[in-house]
Amino acid sequence: MENTIPIGGFRWVKPNEIMLLQADINYTVIHFKDGEKFIVATPLKSLQARFEPFNFYRTHKSFMINLECVKHFLEPHKQVQMTNNKKVMVSRRKVNGLKKSLLNDR
Repeated sequence: MENTIPIGGFRWVKPNEIMLLQADINYTVIHFKDGEKFIVATPLKSLQARFEPFNFYRTHKSFMINLECVKHFLEPHKQVQMTNNKKVMVSRRKVNGLKKSLLNDR
C-alpha cells in the first residue's frame, strides 16, 4: 500500500490523515484529523520510527505530532496548539528540535 503505515492488527493508515499520536502505557491513541480516535496495542516508541519519515515529531514522552497540523507554538507554556485547538506538551529537551523542525516545514 502506497504511503500507508501499519498501526496494529490489520489496520493501515495514511500519515496525512493523522494529527497526533498519544501514548497510554503500552497502547497508543491515534487522533485523526476528522476527530476519530483509534487505540492500538502498540507502544508509541514502536510507532515512532514508522511515522518520523512523514513529518512527525516526538514532542514529549507521551506525544508525537504531525508538524503539518501545528497551528501555534506557545513557547512560554512549552505547548503546541494543533489545528483542532488541542494543546500538546513539549518537553524542555525537545523545544529546540521542534523549532528547527517547524522552520524546515514552513
